[in-house]
Amino acid sequence: MRLTPAQKEELDKLLSGTLTVEDCIRIALAHSPKAVSAQLAVQEAQIQVNLAKGEFLPTAKATASQGYTVSNPEGRSTSDHGSSNVSVQAQWSISGITDKVRTVKIQKLQLEQAQLDLNNQVNLITRNVKRAYYALAAALRAVDIRQKSRDLYQEQYDRTSEFYKQGLRPKVDVTTAEVNLNNEKLRLIRAQNLVKSTSANLANVMGITTPKQLTVSQVKGIDTWDISFDEAVKTAYENRPDVLASKSKAQVGQMKVNQAKAAYLPTFSFSAGFNKYDEDLHLDNEETRLLAAVEIPLFSAFKTYNGVKQARLNLERINNSNRSLLNDVFLEVQSAYISMQEAAESVPIAELNVTKAKENLDLAKGRYNEGIGDIIELKDAEVSYTDAELSLLTARYDYASAVADLKQAMGTN
Repeated sequence: MRLTPAQKEELDKLLSGTLTVEDCIRIALAHSPKAVSAQLAVQEAQIQVNLAKGEFLPTAKATASQGYTVSNPEGRSTSDHGSSNVSVQAQWSISGITDKVRTVKIQKLQLEQAQLDLNNQVNLITRNVKRAYYALAAALRAVDIRQKSRDLYQEQYDRTSEFYKQGLRPKVDVTTAEVNLNNEKLRLIRAQNLVKSTSANLANVMGITTPKQLTVSQVKGIDTWDISFDEAVKTAYENRPDVLASKSKAQVGQMKVNQAKAAYLPTFSFSAGFNKYDEDLHLDNEETRLLAAVEIPLFSAFKTYNGVKQARLNLERINNSNRSLLNDVFLEVQSAYISMQEAAESVPIAELNVTKAKENLDLAKGRYNEGIGDIIELKDAEVSYTDAELSLLTARYDYASAVADLKQAMGTN
């Protein structure tokens, strides 16, 4: 979608700041090709409804012509002749009115399906944006953790070097501290590169291209969401756009069966026409026509029979697909619910691990500074603390992503 200069300027300004998850969802719904395609499908379906309704309306047209003829036959005098004609026509014709009414209903149901497909795309895009958003937020936070860990290793290296100069520590401790510091610097570089890739992924999910590295706000406290599994499944069956669309398709299928059966019945038609015309622009001549007719089918070479059979088979396929969809929805909700529960149970354990790892790190630092502990013990404590912080980060954002997945599975994004 081509943006106006004002829209592009507004988008660039938004991308230059700190994005919230609501900002990202709003951008995605406006720019994602899938969202735009679904919106266009709704507009096209509305046009089809209007065209179906138009079959009930009369038509009218006016024509005007002016001619001039010059003839010069051999042996005769030249003659010229001018002629003009004005005509106004109006016509109203209805045939197969039951079919036309049914067609309008079918087109309205297809419009409803298009709107439900749009809602489904909105749910999918919202879920995907949230997952990409949380991934970037986690990557940014991981960089902070790695920077803090690097600072710890830098502090350890500086302290060990000073102890070595004072003769309190062997050279091997300095070398080990330097290796630990360099390894953490490499991990920091990888964490920073992960931010770049997750930023690019978020931009792609939003349907935009930008060379900028996006910045998102950190999620401050992730609230737990309490819902029973039975309630989640019930909500999914009642609210998911694809489930509602499948029910609408079944209605269309049934209407097509009825439409095929209608070929056995007589058809009635009515037309009325009015025409007013004249060559001399006086419009004194007029013509009115009325016609009513009935057509009774006698034999259609089994076309009607096979048409009904085909429509019934199509309805049966639709119903079978609907049953398969409900099974898939149940499994999707179940998987998302299990993942959410697992993540919810992991968060408090991860929080406790951070607390214990921090206590262990403080003890290891104290022991090393007093000359009781060794550098390996200190490194193990530092690694454990960093890993605990990263595990907590992963658990929290896994929970946020699992909630997003469950809401999408329920159709409540």
